Amino acid sequence: MRIETPVRRRRPIGLTSLIDVIFLLLLFFMLSSSFTRFAQVEITAGRQGASAASSRPDIIIRLMEDGWQVNGETLAKEAAMTRLSELQAAGAQKAALTLRGEVTSQALIDAVEAINTKTTLQLSVAN
Repeated sequence: MRIETPVRRRRPIGLTSLIDVIFLLLLFFMLSSSFTRFAQVEITAGRQGASAASSRPDIIIRLMEDGWQVNGETLAKEAAMTRLSELQAAGAQKAALTLRGEVTSQALIDAVEAINTKTTLQLSVAN
């Protein structure tokens, strides 16, 4: 008597475990990533023409490579912020920020952010 071995059928690959692994990876990456909201800095450009004469700034700030100039007085950043607070307490409401020399865009953003957080001046950026 001859016994034949049954023909083995190939089982299809189970995708259930693969889908589980994909969902676990997706869950891991979603939980390990950080969702940060980037800070926004509002910039108002200076106006040209007749309307500029009626809305002159009370303070002119020049941002330079080596420091700040507040109404013509050269100061370090911390001293300039103190001076801006003093001028605001004296009644100043508007300020214009200009750039001189090789000032980076990061220095501009840092200056605008520092002025907006430490004072309530209406800040305009001019050429």
